[in-house]
Amino acid sequence: MRLKPWLAAAALCALAGCAQIVKVEPGQVTIKETLKLTTTSAWNRFELQFPLSVAPGASEVWTQDGITLDALAFFVGVAQGQTLGSALPGVSKKLPPFRGTMTPGEIVELYEQLVTQDGSAFALKRVAPGRFGGQPGFRFEHTITRKSDNVLLKGVAQGAVVKDKLYLVAFTAPSIYYYDRHLPQVEPLMASAEIRAP
Repeated sequence: MRLKPWLAAAALCALAGCAQIVKVEPGQVTIKETLKLTTTSAWNRFELQFPLSVAPGASEVWTQDGITLDALAFFVGVAQGQTLGSALPGVSKKLPPFRGTMTPGEIVELYEQLVTQDGSAFALKRVAPGRFGGQPGFRFEHTITRKSDNVLLKGVAQGAVVKDKLYLVAFTAPSIYYYDRHLPQVEPLMASAEIRAP
């Protein structure tokens, strides 16, 4: 399925009344005073006033080409008993809470339940240990078949649990063109993460 550039423009127009877009310049950025990152390229940050289906309830969501074409979501300092994100309007099923003792596989399940609330299909490709933010953590790769247009998204996420709080950065983009286009900027950004847990 070919993606059309007007999809991004249409999405931005639809969001215009509900979200403000702020440019993130290359350099150091701190999210919620605890997650510090360095980006080598400019991004656009959504100042959310409602939950985006791509990452409902994320601390921040960034994009380069438009939220339907690439999304970089940050979940920062998710505390024990909190959900990873937020429920979409009209969805009755409750999201499970995070626990500080969860394994990487269980955290992937939290993420899966968050991003499939709209009926999209999730498939885990790989999960492995890794370092994130200078801490022992994990990395997983996945795909999402988006229900709204049947587009196949590829995704990668890295995270860690520090002092019983979850820090997770997740990138998703269509497998056609956009994922490979932006991954070279995403990988060093994830690698630059520093966690300053209180």
